[in-house]
Amino acid sequence: MATPAPAPLMPRVPLSLRRPTIIVAAIGIVALALTWSIGRPALGAFIILGMAMGLLNIKLVQHSVAKVTAEAHPSKGQIAVSSASRLLVITAVALVIAFLVQPDGVGVFFGLAAFQAILVFSTTVPVVKGLRQRP
Repeated sequence: MATPAPAPLMPRVPLSLRRPTIIVAAIGIVALALTWSIGRPALGAFIILGMAMGLLNIKLVQHSVAKVTAEAHPSKGQIAVSSASRLLVITAVALVIAFLVQPDGVGVFFGLAAFQAILVFSTTVPVVKGLRQRP
């Protein structure tokens, strides 16, 4: 009987928000400069606000997961409810801003989307590099 192959070890995923924060700051400055140059500085400010909301969300996710996993009997349901409520609040705030501050308020959604891309990029690249370094 053949022995099963060992499960592949995944490289450690960085949990620090230092790199995404630096990237967000750099992209925020570029976005503000570009929108300022076309006479729409408020759009750039709302893009930065959206990215900041994304950063805040991820920080709250880390806090929520740490809190739930520290319990004796961690519950996936608690994490799900926490995530759903946080996403509902963020979406509601973004929608209110987009409707109240037209047309520049839509920048909040651009910022949230940009942050998600930054987060995926900054967590995926180290994992891919780690996989490539494995023999």
